[in-house]
Amino acid sequence: MFGIPWIVFAIQHYMYADFVSTLVPAYMPWRLFWAYFTGTAMLAAGVSFIIGRQVQLAAFLLGCLMILYLLMVHPLLILPEPQVGQHWMRFFQDIAIMAACFALASSRRKVIVRYCYALPFIILGAQHFTHNASMTAKVPDWAPLQYFWDYVIGLTLIGAVYGMLFTSRKRWTAGTLGIILTVLALLRHVPLMIKDPHNPVEWTGAFLDIALAAGAFIIAETVDR
Repeated sequence: MFGIPWIVFAIQHYMYADFVSTLVPAYMPWRLFWAYFTGTAMLAAGVSFIIGRQVQLAAFLLGCLMILYLLMVHPLLILPEPQVGQHWMRFFQDIAIMAACFALASSRRKVIVRYCYALPFIILGAQHFTHNASMTAKVPDWAPLQYFWDYVIGLTLIGAVYGMLFTSRKRWTAGTLGIILTVLALLRHVPLMIKDPHNPVEWTGAFLDIALAAGAFIIAETVDR
């Protein structure tokens, strides 16, 4: 579950390399090369996770790649447009996914990793109360009372933070969060992907959500070990 999204992201890096290269900081030479390089790294990591070979090494290197992405790419998106909620959503999603990588890489420092995974959900949950378009979109269009479900999802995400960090049922909370995130991703994205299978933005959003859900299951497996 954690491997497939990285293979999808890698394919997107190859298919849309010209666009991906625009996300590479302008001060770096060979921007197109780095688009292909990061795609290849994601592909290698995804395959490693699926076949079960060198998983810890692949997860550690992928976590390091995510740190670089958080430090070098996200600021270029957030600083010019700090009012855009989607930029912040992706930033905190990537922090949680980075934490999942390091949780998979090693059982050491599991408390720090769990905090790094859980705390972003405070912001992601709060964005449901501001009805950030990107977060509200996680409620399927066909669902009635969208704002009501928006609040419910927001409360659930924030409640999950408390459960993962401060209760005796950390493993249960993380596993339940993984199930909820998976169901939400499927309900939201599958109909849209069937309707418009060539929409790269939809594919990216869908598999980011799947990677985030898989991260919750990884955190559940590292609790109290």
